[in-house]
Amino acid sequence: MPVSIAHVLRTYGVHGGERQLARLFAAEDGAHYQNTFYSLYDNPDCTAYFGRIPQLRQRRVFPLKAPVFPSLRSEMLVLLALLPILQLQMLWLLATGGHRICVVHGVQAAAACWPAAWLLRGIKFVYVHRGTKSEAGSHPVFRLLYRPFDAVAGVSVATADSLRSLVRGGDVVTLENGIDWQAFVAAAERCERTPEPTIVKLISSARLLKHKAQAFLLDEFACVLQQRPNAELIVAGDGPEHQNLVNQAAELGINGQVRFIGHVPDITCRLIDSDIFVHASEVEGMSNAVLEAMTLGLPSVVVDAPGVSECHRESETGFIVERRPGAMVGPLLTLIDDADLRRKLGNAARRRVEREYSIEANVARYHALYRRLLADA
Repeated sequence: MPVSIAHVLRTYGVHGGERQLARLFAAEDGAHYQNTFYSLYDNPDCTAYFGRIPQLRQRRVFPLKAPVFPSLRSEMLVLLALLPILQLQMLWLLATGGHRICVVHGVQAAAACWPAAWLLRGIKFVYVHRGTKSEAGSHPVFRLLYRPFDAVAGVSVATADSLRSLVRGGDVVTLENGIDWQAFVAAAERCERTPEPTIVKLISSARLLKHKAQAFLLDEFACVLQQRPNAELIVAGDGPEHQNLVNQAAELGINGQVRFIGHVPDITCRLIDSDIFVHASEVEGMSNAVLEAMTLGLPSVVVDAPGVSECHRESETGFIVERRPGAMVGPLLTLIDDADLRRKLGNAARRRVEREYSIEANVARYHALYRRLLADA
C-alpha cells in the first residue's frame, strides 16, 4: 500500500513553484507514494492545472479566492486574520487524512501547519523553502516557525545555505528542482518556428515583480540596441510591474524592439523560437525559468544571484555577470554576433540539465528524504 504524502502550498496562479510541484507529482507512479495537494486558498487556474495529473488528489483549505499578485502588506493582513481558521482546518485535515508525511512549501503554509506539526507526532513534517532568505527573512522568529518540523529543506544550494542559521544544528536538506527535459524536448518538436534571419531574439520569462529586475534588463537592452539594432527583446510574464516596464521601454525609446507578451501558460514554443535567454532576478530559490531555457538549448546571460548562478557554468553554458550597469552588454553582443557560440553554449546547457537537474533526480531526492523520515518514525 502506498505511503500517503500531503503537500501544502499557498498558490499564486501557475508559475515556477506551481509548475515545479506539478512535475514532481506527474513523475510519481503511485506505487510507493500517494500525493494529496492542499491549496490554502481557492485558485481555479491552479486547480485546473493540477487536475491534469490523474493520480493526484486535491483539497482546498479555505474558500477564499485570494489575489495572485497581492501586496506584501495585504497578504500578511489576510494571513493574520485567517490564521486561526487555517490552523484548525489543517489540524483537522491532516489528523483525518491518513498521511504519514506532510511537506509544507513556503512560510504561509508553514504558519498554517504549525500547530499540527507540534501536535500530530504520528506524521513527519517537512518544511521546504522555495526562495533564498533575505535579511528580513532571517529574523529569529523563523527559528520558532521551523522548530516543530522534522526536516527543513531548500530547493537549491543557495536556499539551503541561507536556512542553516535558523535550523537547530544547521541540518538542512537540499531538494534541487528538476525538469522533465524529455517532455520539454518532445513539446518543442511540435512548435512552429518563425525564423527571422536578420533578427536575434532575446527572451526573459518571469513574473513582473520588482525583485525580478526586468527594469535592469530594459536598461541593458537599450545599450545593446545602440550597437546592434537587429536585436529584439521578448518579455514573458505578468505582474504589478507591467505598466511601469511598458512606460520605461517608451522612455528609453526601445518600445518598438520590446514585446510584452504577458503570462504564457506554455512557454516552450516562445523559448524555442528565441536565440538568447536573459535573466536579472535579484534572488531565486532555484529558477525554473533558467532551467527551462537551458533544457531547450538556449545560451544565457544571467546576473549573478542566489539560486541562479549555480545552475550555470561560466562561459560553458552561458555568461554570469555582475549586477552593475553595462555588465550584460558585452556578453550579449558576443552572442548576438556568433551563432556558433550560441549553439555551443546552448548544447552544453542542455546536457547539464539532463545530467544534474532531471525530474528523475528531483524525485529521487524527495524519496530519499521520505525513506529517512519513515525509518525514524
